[in-house]
Amino acid sequence: MGIKRYFLCPDIHVPLHSKQFISLTIKIIKLIKPDGFVSLGDGLDFHQISSYDKDPARKNTIGDDIAEYNQIINQWSAAMPNGSVMHFLSGNHETRLQRYVSKNARDLFEICRPIQELLRFPERNAEGKHRWIWHPYEKWNSLRIGNCTLMHGFYYNQHVAMTALAKYKTSCVFGHVHRFQYVTDGTHFACALGHGSDEKFTAHQPTPTLWQQACAILTVVDGVSTLEPILVNKGRCVYGGKEISA
Repeated sequence: MGIKRYFLCPDIHVPLHSKQFISLTIKIIKLIKPDGFVSLGDGLDFHQISSYDKDPARKNTIGDDIAEYNQIINQWSAAMPNGSVMHFLSGNHETRLQRYVSKNARDLFEICRPIQELLRFPERNAEGKHRWIWHPYEKWNSLRIGNCTLMHGFYYNQHVAMTALAKYKTSCVFGHVHRFQYVTDGTHFACALGHGSDEKFTAHQPTPTLWQQACAILTVVDGVSTLEPILVNKGRCVYGGKEISA
């Protein structure tokens, strides 16, 4: 009987990420020693080129943010066992860069480096410690592990997990909405896996968001996937009956 485990990380929105959340993910990875890692997208925020109002106090550049995200990826990589598969899904925030160039500098589009190159995927694969795979935003079913499809997510509503279950008719896990929801029809499950950002900076309205920090373990036994969500509150979570603190 073959068993594989994968650590799932939702939206962290560098540089608006929660440093406590990142620290906690590294501790969990070292504890469970998974076979693979999955980022569900929106690892980078690209707030500098968003349509929302910009905070003039934030002086960091896109280059600064990419460098910081590369350092976080380095920490995840170091915590993972050798030979792991590292899946990174593009989210709608990563597509901001392509859309910005397409709208404002079309003549430069062909010479702008894609995100996976900015995150050193070719070099990381050449190093040989892990296998690095980038999944484009446009291909919602690019990543399937066992009988579960993992995607960034495209819908945003009050009952988004039920929407996904009805839409895709298969087990699925996604980020995007920053809320945690889990539903099942007895055969399949759908999970909106929350986020790992700092809500003070990523929320656009000064109102209760109903967001939830979370991560998860996806275990595959003989092709069947089971999800273990891990809810995170103030840098703490419970896994295996024990509290883990950042």
